Amino acid sequence: MDDSSNILEIRGISKSFGETHVIRDLSFRVARGEFLTVLGSSGCGKTTLLRIICGLEEADKGQIILDGRDVTSAEPNLREVNTVFQSYALFPHMNVFDNVAYPLRIANSKTKLTKDEIRQKVNDALALVRMTGFERRFPSALSGGQKQRIAIARAVISQPRVLLLDEPLGALDLNLRRQMQSELKNLQKTLGITFIYITHDQEEALNMSDRIAVMRNGTFVQIGSPSEIYDSPKSVYVARFVGEANILPCAFVKSLDDRTAQVDFGGIPLVVRKGSTERPYHSGDLVHAALRGEKIRISDNPQAAALSVTVSDINFAGGVMRLTSDCGGTKLTAVRYGLDTSVKAGDTVRLEIPENAAVLCESDEEAGA
Repeated sequence: MDDSSNILEIRGISKSFGETHVIRDLSFRVARGEFLTVLGSSGCGKTTLLRIICGLEEADKGQIILDGRDVTSAEPNLREVNTVFQSYALFPHMNVFDNVAYPLRIANSKTKLTKDEIRQKVNDALALVRMTGFERRFPSALSGGQKQRIAIARAVISQPRVLLLDEPLGALDLNLRRQMQSELKNLQKTLGITFIYITHDQEEALNMSDRIAVMRNGTFVQIGSPSEIYDSPKSVYVARFVGEANILPCAFVKSLDDRTAQVDFGGIPLVVRKGSTERPYHSGDLVHAALRGEKIRISDNPQAAALSVTVSDINFAGGVMRLTSDCGGTKLTAVRYGLDTSVKAGDTVRLEIPENAAVLCESDEEAGA
């Protein structure tokens, strides 16, 4: 990205609370109109990072550059950044109209909007989130999904340069959460506002984002598109945290070209992708290959290079069947869509790993995670 394509740049941000390092020398850029998701487990520093960006926390060191302007020391109301919190933070004594209008009213000494102009902007914002007709209701009379829409309308009405969303779907049930994922992504495209979305939910990150930044221990261990994060995890941690992955301990045999290599897993030669790992490999090195369960085939071909295993467990949920087996001390889980009653626990099956289905990834120690 060149500088003109960036709306936000974080330069070497660090933050500690006492002896606890929460953010560690973090630098990254966010493009204009991008939907960036910061994905990580509880306590990794996601919310602290968001609070630093919006000005509710002060970094120990580093810079925040918003649209070419250094806002590191700027007050929150001068940053042109709004936040949607998980709790929604609606004013209980105000109805929907007044909640949404509030940012315009407190800024009206500068904007000089008339009452009619404020009313029109509120009506437009409510229409955008499909809440027209709810103007006179109070938050106590709204469902969780409706409160979430009102919080978004209030956040976007003043047209911020960046909208920060701190796990805004966390309080919703599964079906409503999935519905709101689609609505949020469509809203972001309509508005063209840069979204920085905080979550620990891998499905949300994969479904909604232009890019995902996987966060661990106060730093980003990998940044990339959803397909890059899922198909080419840089480390064992990313492979296991984003989706489900089998981690195969293998012996490195040889490089085949710049992108692929041959490894040995349990006596079976595998062709794997090198992925984004930067480690130089030598013959005989112990390496790790990440393999998604849906890429493992149950083979009926006796001539195919396949692993003969005994199915130890079968789990069926949500239209997905997981077959778990033990292969020389390595647990392998194969995923099939739909229920296959021809396979039962205790059966011996042959598992085939297609060429390039697995990808090399660094151990957590090598990745510095």
